[in-house]
Amino acid sequence: MKTMLLIDGNSILNRAFYGIRSLTTKDGKPTNAIYGLIHVISRELQQLRPTYAAIAFDLREPTFRRALYEPYKANRHGMPEELHMQVEDAKCCAELMGLHRLERAGYEADDLLGTVAAMGENAGDIHTYILSGDRDLLQLISPSVTVLLAGNADTVPYNRDMFFGKYGVEPAQLTEVKGLMGDASD
Repeated sequence: MKTMLLIDGNSILNRAFYGIRSLTTKDGKPTNAIYGLIHVISRELQQLRPTYAAIAFDLREPTFRRALYEPYKANRHGMPEELHMQVEDAKCCAELMGLHRLERAGYEADDLLGTVAAMGENAGDIHTYILSGDRDLLQLISPSVTVLLAGNADTVPYNRDMFFGKYGVEPAQLTEVKGLMGDASD
């Protein structure tokens, strides 16, 4: 069976930015998020040896959700300038590591990851691993999709049984659970 690794670029960059002490070039350009992204991607590429690999990023343009509902993610803080300064270099590094870059105006990286994961499922002979720190992506778990949830100390692979053991519902019901509980981040 072939394997595909899909990476939530914004999520991994954000975790690295806040999780790794400040690192800079000799001229003062911040690099901690880039360093963390490269480290995490390298580890997963070595462990999985995927047949296919891609990384998805959000663009700064508003998404279709924002057009439908103006307050969508209104409570979120903007990206710090020190992180924003690292985004383009991080994208280049990911491409140099052999990852295909996925971006589309009007869509979030999560939308692209879900679409490509579904394409892998439809192919029938691909097992997809999605690497992210975003628990919203757990709803994509299926027999052929495993979510690698990046945490502060380690990455935890979530399949259907692990998800059901933790939440007591099927992965596709995550949106209902979050709807009942509320989600301050969104």
